[in-house]
Order: sequence, then structure tokens, then C-alpha cells
Amino acid sequence: MINIFNNSKINFISKFKVCTFLSLICIISGLLFFILKGPDLGIDFKGGTELIVDTGNYDSNDYTLKNEMPIFLSQYNIDISRIKSYGTKKIQLLFDATDFNKETINQKVLEFGDGSLKVLSYNKIGSTISSELTNNALQALLIAILLIGFYIIIRFDWYSALGSIVAIIHDILIVISILMFFSYQFDINIIAAFLIIIGYSLNDTIVVFDRMRENLEEYSNMELYQIINLSLNETLSRTTITSLTTLFVLFSLFLFGGSSLGGLSFSLIIGIISGTYSSIFIATPIMMFLREKYYTEENIKEEEWQ
Repeated sequence: MINIFNNSKINFISKFKVCTFLSLICIISGLLFFILKGPDLGIDFKGGTELIVDTGNYDSNDYTLKNEMPIFLSQYNIDISRIKSYGTKKIQLLFDATDFNKETINQKVLEFGDGSLKVLSYNKIGSTISSELTNNALQALLIAILLIGFYIIIRFDWYSALGSIVAIIHDILIVISILMFFSYQFDINIIAAFLIIIGYSLNDTIVVFDRMRENLEEYSNMELYQIINLSLNETLSRTTITSLTTLFVLFSLFLFGGSSLGGLSFSLIIGIISGTYSSIFIATPIMMFLREKYYTEENIKEEEWQ
């Protein structure tokens, strides 16, 4: 592998406190957004009506569709909450209400403009289904985090497991905060992004912790902070190259994937950056703190037991 940080000697430990402070600011800001504004929930989580429409003679990003159609339909008490583009010839119309008559709403959409629009599908999600989706999504995230903690305990130790779990929760909170700041809608795609981010963050953390374990065995006479700095510098090149190549793909998806994939790709971009950052500046300092505090005490107890 190309080493873009050959023999780097960055003092990561000296930056732990500053980075922790910055993370707290971002998370607290997100909490304030959540309290004052709240997340913009998609139809998957709050219920509503969805129409997929063939735009006919219009382009999916046409000004007429995005700006005049909502005004036209509002005359009939049909209020569009969001319009998303699917490629160049399809759009998704989202409505908060579920009490629309299917034939009526289809007819009004067909009457708009030059009459070339065509409704491809009509989907209604009630409050019961949306509630089940919300619970299932939260359960999936919780189970993933718990299984990851169990895996890290088996492979490393409980200090590393706790550091990894906190880093994963940190990444999810950071992504949620930034999504709310930029007014992105939370739908089932965002949950999929969270699960991908959890996997990526874990992978990056394992690489760092694996190198630390190797160096702890090889350099037993070195202080813990020296071993941590050495390990982070040794894995920095691999971490940076992996993150950059992943980000290149995600930026392409964000720029050319259309609005339907905008939330997913944006979440993954923030998550990959946060996952790389948290494996160094969140998981590592927590592991270091716990190891310094409890490792010696555990060794003493083991010796007394023997």
C-alpha cells in the first residue's frame, strides 16, 4: 500500500481534548435542533401518501413541476409536502395526509400543465405501519451496536468495546445533527445509511486497535501513550487512503445520483468522515483512559487471586 504519511510523528494524544470538545459542541447543537425544530420525518416514519409520476413532456427538475404544481393542487386542498426527482423523467410526490381519494388525486395530477403527466404508482402508509417501521429501525440499530460490543469484547477487551460503542453512537449523533441542520428528510434510506456507517466505523476502529495490540506486545517497555501515538501514525496512511477512495464514490453518488439518493449519499459522506475521526479521537482516548485506570488494578487482583 502507498504510504502517504511516511514516518509521520503526529502527537494525536495532545489533540484528544480539543477534538472531544468539538464533538460535544456538534452533538449539543444537534440536540438543540432536535428540541427546537425536530427532525423532518419522511413518509416511512410519520405516514402519508406517495405518488410516483412520469413527467411526460417535462424534465423532472423543471421549474413548473417543482413550483407551480404545489400551487395548482393546493386549490383542491391537496398539499404536497415534498417533491423528489427520480432520474430525468420521474418524480415522487409526498403528502402528509392519508385521507385522499385515489381517483381524485390521480385526476388532479393528470390535469396539471399540458396533461402529459402519468401516475405510475400510488402508495399509502398509515400511522400503524409507520410506527412499526420506526420501532423496527430503532431495534435494528440497537441490536447492531450490542452485537458489535460483544464482538469487540471477545476479540480485544471491554475497554476497547466501550470505546468502540461510544464512537459508533458519536457517529450516529453527528450524522443526525448535520442532517437536521441541512433540513434533510429522515426516511428508511437514512436508517440503511446508519447501519453502513456503523460497519465502516467498526472496521476502522478494529484496524487501529489491532495495531495497538500488536505494538503492546512488541514494545512492552514503552509507555501506553507512546504506543498509542505510534499505532495511530502507523495506521494513518491506510485509514486516509481507504476513506478517500470511499468518499470519491460517495461524492459521485451525491452529485449525480439525483435527489432520491441525496439523503443517503450525504449521510454516508458525513458518516465516513465521522467514522474515521471517531476511531482516532473518540474510541482511542476512551480505551486509553479505561486501560490506564483499570488495567493495573485488574492485574493486581489476578495476582492476589493466584
